[in-house]
Amino acid sequence: MNADQLDRAIRDVLHTWAPDDPSAPTDVADRIVRRHRRRSRMRVTGAALGLTGIAFGALLVTGTGGDDGTRQPASRVSRQSNLLWQTTMPGKSWDACTTGPRAVYCRGAEYDGIGLDARTGKVVWQQKAKGVSSGRSPAGSLPGVRDGVLYSYADHAPGAPRAGTDLVAFHIGSRKVLWKHELADDSRRWSSAVLFDGGVLANAPTSKRVTALDYRTGRTLWTHYRSDVDCDRAAIGGVPYLMCSPDSEKAPQRSTVVRLDPATGEPRTVATVKGPTAYIGTDGDAVLLGGMAGGQRFLSDPGPATLTRVDVSSGKVSQHRVDSLPMGVVADGIILASGGNGSAVAYSADDGKRLWSRDLGLKLRKDSRDPTMRELPSDAAVDLGNRVAYYLDPSGHLVGLDLDSGAMRWRGQVQVQVPKRQVEAGVAPELMVYDHGLIGQIGGELFRIKPTLPKARS
Repeated sequence: MNADQLDRAIRDVLHTWAPDDPSAPTDVADRIVRRHRRRSRMRVTGAALGLTGIAFGALLVTGTGGDDGTRQPASRVSRQSNLLWQTTMPGKSWDACTTGPRAVYCRGAEYDGIGLDARTGKVVWQQKAKGVSSGRSPAGSLPGVRDGVLYSYADHAPGAPRAGTDLVAFHIGSRKVLWKHELADDSRRWSSAVLFDGGVLANAPTSKRVTALDYRTGRTLWTHYRSDVDCDRAAIGGVPYLMCSPDSEKAPQRSTVVRLDPATGEPRTVATVKGPTAYIGTDGDAVLLGGMAGGQRFLSDPGPATLTRVDVSSGKVSQHRVDSLPMGVVADGIILASGGNGSAVAYSADDGKRLWSRDLGLKLRKDSRDPTMRELPSDAAVDLGNRVAYYLDPSGHLVGLDLDSGAMRWRGQVQVQVPKRQVEAGVAPELMVYDHGLIGQIGGELFRIKPTLPKARS
C-alpha cells in the first residue's frame, strides 16, 4: 500500500466512522488526508495496517515534543515588517500554492489553478474546476512552474464519486490547457509529479509504473515499472531518481535508491539498504532516508530511527541512529522537523545529531470536538541568504528562527479573518520564501510580507 492508497483508505474509514453522528467532525477525512500529505511524508508498509489505529493514532496525536533544554544564544528580536499586500482569493477552500516569475499560483476545491501578480496580489487569471464533488482529493503541493507553464492537478472524472486525478499543464500566457495525464492512486502529493531536465516524472495511470512526459507536449518519453515496492520521486541535478521501499511484509525487506536515465529511463541502482524506509529529502547530491531502529512494526510508530545518507555520485552509504524519524524540510545540511505541540527541532543532515529544539510560541488552538486534534503551523520556509527559518500559524502570527542556533530573530503578524467556526485542525497554512520576503496562505487569505531582521551587533 503506497501513500496515496493509504490516503484513500483513511478517507474511506473516516467517512464510515459515525456517519449519522452530528457531533462527528465535519470534513475530518479531508482534513486528516491533507495533514498526512502536507506534513507527513512517511510510507507505511503492509496491506493490513490496522487502519483505524493509524487514522486515530499516528496521524492525530501531536506528540509531546518541546524544548530539549538546549540553551539558546542571546539575540535581539525584531518585530518590524512591511506588509506589501493581502488578498482574499475567490472560492472557499485552497490546498496548495507555489511561486513563479513575478507570480503566485494556487489550487483549491473550486479552482484547478489561479494566478496572482506577486507585486500587487491582484488575481490575473483563474481556471475553474469542473463538476466539483465531495469525493475530491486535496492537493498537498503543486509540481511547479517552468517556461511559462503551470503544472497543477484536476479531477479526472469531474463530479464522479471517485473522480481520480489528472496532472494538468496550463499555458500561463494563453490560459489554455496544453495537456493532461491521468495519475494512479489519486495522487496529488509533493512527489506525484517531479520536474527534471526535459520532462516531468509522474505516476502512470497503472500502479507500480512511473512515466516520463515531455514537459511541453505531455508526450510519453518512457515508462519504468517496479514490482513489490512503493517509490517516491525526486530530481537531483536535473536527473530523475526513485527512492523505493517494500510495499508489504511479504516483499523483500530492502530499500533502494535508483537513478533513471533522463533520455531513456534506463535504471541504475545507486544503493540498497536493509528494511523499509521513508524518503526524507535531498541534501545537495545526497538522498536522506529514515528507517526504524527500535523494533517498531510500522514507520508511523514512535521510537528510535536510523538516518541513512546516500551520496548519489559515489553510492556511499552512511547510517546514524536518531531519537525519532526526522521528517521535515531539508535546508543546507539541516533537517527542520516538528517536535509536536508547536515546537521545531533541527537535526544535522550529515549524522542525525540534534542541533537545537525550540518552542515556536505560535497560537495553535485545540479542536473542541476532538482533544487529540489541534491546529498546525506551516512547514519551515527557509531564507538561506539570511539563514532564517520562518513559520506561520492559522491565526496569522509568524516567527523567524536562526537556522543554525534556533534563536528567535523575528516576530510578525498579519491580520486575517480567523473563522469563528470550529477549529480546522489537521490543516496547516502555507509559507514560501519569495524575493527576500515571504508569501503566506491561510485558507482563502494570501499575503506578502517582508520581515525586517535585527542588525548584527558590531
